[in-house]
Amino acid sequence: MATNYPINPRVRALGKARLDVARRAQTPQDWQTLWKRPAHPFPFAWGERWKQCVEYRVDDFAAEIGFLIDILGLPVNAFDPDYAMFTSPEGEFFFAVVPAGEGTSTPPDAIRLQFMVADIFATADELESRGIAFEQPPQPVAPGAALNIATFRTPHGLCIDLWGTVKSLRPALADLQAEDDDEDVFLPSSDQDDLSLFTVQDAAPLRTPPSRPQPAPEADLEEDEAEDEADQDDEDDEDDDDIEYVDIDSA
Repeated sequence: MATNYPINPRVRALGKARLDVARRAQTPQDWQTLWKRPAHPFPFAWGERWKQCVEYRVDDFAAEIGFLIDILGLPVNAFDPDYAMFTSPEGEFFFAVVPAGEGTSTPPDAIRLQFMVADIFATADELESRGIAFEQPPQPVAPGAALNIATFRTPHGLCIDLWGTVKSLRPALADLQAEDDDEDVFLPSSDQDDLSLFTVQDAAPLRTPPSRPQPAPEADLEEDEAEDEADQDDEDDEDDDDIEYVDIDSA
């Protein structure tokens, strides 16, 4: 939905310049070179009780706060009949809910609440046990990705996303070696300059190729040659034994 709020062309130009950096930068060095420090510094010095808060308006205030307090278990940082501010046990985030009253409620898809959790599957199981139906159960954001997302909605229809990383299911190197000590595992040699991009999870077992006749070591070849020469000498001696010598009288 387009806004009727007047926009200063200068701020649009500033934003386009930042977006241009995002398109051009390909490496961390590019970011350091292209990204310029803002003309003005961060202006806020935090006060007491809370640092920031996002607020949305709902048609059914009782249903929304009942869900957030008694189902999700969110602590309240401020609360009265027409206002509720929620946080975490450690005060790590803040958002508020107010009744729409005579005004217009916040469209459900206007904002999303997103939480990064330590164990997305355990968290989803716990919330399902409380009666929460997930619109999207935990699943990777892309095939093979470690980052997972799950989604459910509040009574107002506001989307809450759970994010979490999932440990790779690929076997570790130690597990591969424990399963079969006869399998060879490819690892870079220790004299390579940089092994930082190679992890044990990148190692894969390589099947041992069928055995082929191997050439004899050089020492064995020399021994075989010596034996052959000895056998040849013996044969020559045997031939000499078969020769009949005849005395020839000198004239």
